[in-house]
Amino acid sequence: MHDSHFGWTRRRVIRLLGAGAGITLARDLSSIATVLAKPWQASSPANRVTFPRGAIIRTILEDLSPDAIKGNILFHEHLDGVYSRDTRQLKLPPPSTAEIAPVVSDIKQAMQDGLGCVVDGGHPDMGVNYDHLKEISRRTGLRVVASGGYYLQNTYPAEISTMSEDQIAQGLIKEAAAGRYGAYGEIGYMPAESDFTDDERKVFRAVGKAHAKNNLPIFTHNNYGTGPNVPREIALRQLDVYESVGVDPRRMAIGHMDSLPGRDPDIMKALAKRGAFVGIDRIRGEAKADENRVAMILGFLEAGYEGQLLLSSDTRMDFGKVARFVKQLRAAGVGDAVLHAVQADNPRRFLAFVPKRA
Repeated sequence: MHDSHFGWTRRRVIRLLGAGAGITLARDLSSIATVLAKPWQASSPANRVTFPRGAIIRTILEDLSPDAIKGNILFHEHLDGVYSRDTRQLKLPPPSTAEIAPVVSDIKQAMQDGLGCVVDGGHPDMGVNYDHLKEISRRTGLRVVASGGYYLQNTYPAEISTMSEDQIAQGLIKEAAAGRYGAYGEIGYMPAESDFTDDERKVFRAVGKAHAKNNLPIFTHNNYGTGPNVPREIALRQLDVYESVGVDPRRMAIGHMDSLPGRDPDIMKALAKRGAFVGIDRIRGEAKADENRVAMILGFLEAGYEGQLLLSSDTRMDFGKVARFVKQLRAAGVGDAVLHAVQADNPRRFLAFVPKRA
């Protein structure tokens, strides 16, 4: 890299820093800052995001222009639902009857810190009550995007095993229309396993086929961090299955990439290179717990993929975790323009779609 105005090269700066050039170097700090600055460190406003003609974001109460969604967006949370991943359920659980007042209170607090929209990652096999989502939205003013699909093998109703991909897809299309889904997700697979079950692979393909009919975006669940048998590249295999039925990776968010062991964002970069959004969606909002997440994100941004990063916490309480985490990113040098894009613009780009007649 070379900046012709100041006559500095990155290699020269690094050499001088290593040599302790002291006073001489101090006179040119502004020059050095210009050379070393990365696009993701910019503090100036980013370019205005544009959307395809006719694009909407579908909330549970109304269809909105993407420009009408104000504030930060959490692309994967759980406002409602009761289910078990550990016990095999052979039929859909009843919709949750949990009290929503604590969620309403929590959301109101998070909205004071800039939260404007939440995507709920639950669906019928996770016991979500869509009436609860509507009520939470009405009581708080939060934009709520409902989603649908099937979670993983243990939550599938028994009939999934005997249904074809096309039958499952047709059911998902009808449910999406009736339930005002704004996405399919979270779609995942069993913890600690080295591969997808046959039913899970079938569901992935069925979700992809449903997407082809109505254009809803898709976000996924990965099982990183659940056991030693989980292959590092399994998220890439997940994307392979969706692509096999024609899903454009740009319409997908591959989730739980922050549970990938270590700090190397190699798989994240491989997903982004193929066009997918990458979800860092198990954020804890605590400095020590999020150290690896910060390091992975910095490596991802350094590779130039700031336009494909999404943040969330996959939580049922304390929806301010991401706001606290963003302070860590800012302290690590991520500029305000990129932080705005990651929290507001990228999720709008992910969620916006042009409806099709299914």
